Amino acid sequence: MSRMGGAMLLMGVLLLAGCSKPSYREWTASAEVGQVAFDECTDEVDTTMRLRGYPLRPLPETPHFAYRKEVFGTCMRRKGYNPD
Repeated sequence: MSRMGGAMLLMGVLLLAGCSKPSYREWTASAEVGQVAFDECTDEVDTTMRLRGYPLRPLPETPHFAYRKEVFGTCMRRKGYNPD
């Protein structure tokens, strides 16, 4: 029974640890955040394109180009950027 009690205690501690809310107010954006977001979105879009079996850098004449542009725009908006 002690193994079961130990497992329950561990699960309880992990559950309580996951309930704390992180405080983002102590963080401020640096000057290179725009470039970091651009690089992160590029990596994210590359992964999405690869998983779907699409070319990573499609030609502008293909429908994959519009899809890549849409996914990239969604990622940048999610990071708080507006289109220029």
